Order: sequence, then C-alpha cells, then structure tokens
Amino acid sequence: MNERNKINGNKIDKSVSGALEVNDLSIVYKTRSGVLKAVDKISFKMKDTQGIGIIGESGSGKSTLGYGLMRSLAENGSVVSGSFIFEDQDILNISEKDFNEKYRWKKISMVFQGSMNSLDPVFTIEDQMKEILSSHRKKISSKDRISIIRSALTDVGLNPDFVSKKYPHELSGGMKQRIVIANALLLGPRILIADEPTTALDVVIQSQVLQLLKKLREEKNMKIIVITHDMSLIPNLVDRVMIMYAGQAVEISDVKTVFEKPLHPYTQALIQSIPNIRSSEKSIKFIKGDPPNLTEIGEGCRFIDRCPHAFGDCKNDPPDILIGNNLVKCWLYKK
Repeated sequence: MNERNKINGNKIDKSVSGALEVNDLSIVYKTRSGVLKAVDKISFKMKDTQGIGIIGESGSGKSTLGYGLMRSLAENGSVVSGSFIFEDQDILNISEKDFNEKYRWKKISMVFQGSMNSLDPVFTIEDQMKEILSSHRKKISSKDRISIIRSALTDVGLNPDFVSKKYPHELSGGMKQRIVIANALLLGPRILIADEPTTALDVVIQSQVLQLLKKLREEKNMKIIVITHDMSLIPNLVDRVMIMYAGQAVEISDVKTVFEKPLHPYTQALIQSIPNIRSSEKSIKFIKGDPPNLTEIGEGCRFIDRCPHAFGDCKNDPPDILIGNNLVKCWLYKK
C-alpha cells in the first residue's frame, strides 16, 4: 500500500472505484442578457466503464458540467436541478463543509483548463505540493508529505530529485502539465475530471499526456471524465463519449460507434471535420452556421438550423432514443 493510500486510511479495492450517476443535471448562469441555461438535463452513468469523454464546441456547456460536478461554478452560476450520485451520496446535496472535508480533491479531483499557468512562480514545486497537502491533510507528518510528493511525481513520469526543487519557469510546458496532474492526484481521488488537459501543448506532448492519463486511470482504477473540443484525442483514453450541443447531450455512445457509425447529425459533422492525412480531400469540412443563443432557447431541436437532415418534426423537442446501449436525441430515429 503506498503512502497516499495509508493517509486515506484504507486500502483501495481494485475491483471497484465507486459508481457514478448524474441525473437530469441543469446549470444556469445569470447574465445581463438574461438567464443562460448552460447545461440542460444532462444524465449519464459510469458503473462498468471507467472513462467518458465529453465533447463539444466552445459554449456547448461541457466545461460548465465539469465545474458543476466539482462544485466550482462561478458566482453567477448555479445548479437548478438534478443530482450527482457517487458512493450512494448526492454530492450536490451535501453542505460545502462536508464536500470540502470528504470529497474535494480527496475523492473527486479536477485538472482545470490552463491550470499549468496557475503554478505560483515564486515557490518551488515541492513547496506548492506541500501546501496542498497541509491544507487538506493537516495531520500528515512532514516525512509523509515528502513521501507522497515523491510518489505523485514518479507516478506522472517525473524525476522527483530533479523536479521538486525547481520553480515553474524552469520547466517545460509538458512537465508543468504533468505536475498539475500530480497535484490533482495527491490525495488519491477516485474520480478525475480533466478539462482540456492538452491545451497549449504540441502534438508530441499531447500524446504523452494522454498516454499518461490512460496509464494512471488503469493503474489506479479511477473514473476519468475528459472534457475536450478535440475528438481525435480521446479514442484510446475512454470507453464512452458524450456529445454536447447547446447545453444538451445529443449522443452518448461507445467510442467505436462514435468514430465508425455516429448517430446524431452533429456527431457526424464533427467526425467529418477531423482532418485525415490519408484522404485525397483537399478542403477542410466545417459545420456551417452558429450555435443558438442559450438565453433565447425555444422549442425544437437546437441543431435544426445547421442540420442537413432537418424536417418538420424537428420543430418539436427531440426525444431521447435508445439504440442498443447508445442514446441519441434526434427525430430521425423515432419510429
């Protein structure tokens, strides 16, 4: 049992990491233009699967979903309905004190978008990691803190003897990203939410970070929720994919279905927009039009104005259709 597991007080059961279930989650922001419904009745489960990718354009609500699960919404944001069940507990319905003491960073952790830029330039990596531990595990001895830090840095493929005494400006972007992942894993969480974990990294480092996340997910038996706009990043990292558009989940499918036979017209358009170096096609395909204004959402399919398959029924709110183990919100599949 490593030091982090000892500090948590129990040995991790390798066979299960706790069921996760999100039910009808809705999140709004109060803006000058009105109430913006950023997340609209999102539901998904993670029981047998260990990873889900949440994909969508900017403004789709994918990051807001992550912040909502982490209870880290901006001041003008709030959860208006729904639940987030983990280990038989509704995480959204407990006090802030209980969440901070029992769940935040300890059982549910997050790598925020651009978080490598949040490293303090005037403190060494070791000092910053010590601060995290002293804030959340006050009874840990100094010796144990060092042991946990060294273990965390080793887990993400860094040499603790080289890295721990360095300042952020002395490290590459890829090394800093590994450090923020190590920070997120310091307290041995069972769920890791990674929001755009490869932003601002070159393609080689992107691949290394994704391989690292996959390795950590498998070795630590974590649930992982990867939030990204880039579909090409997630095929080998997760089991399921949720496609978000204008605050809604328009498709939830296994990875193979999404990439080989996508169901929703929006998912199909996203797949077609991925450049293929083997293709003779010289022009880059893109989705025409713009997403709807989320402060002025009316009835009907939210993709209707951009969809090549739109017809009369699409003026009504589309149903959720179950096809095998996959879910699609589209009138095309209504029999």
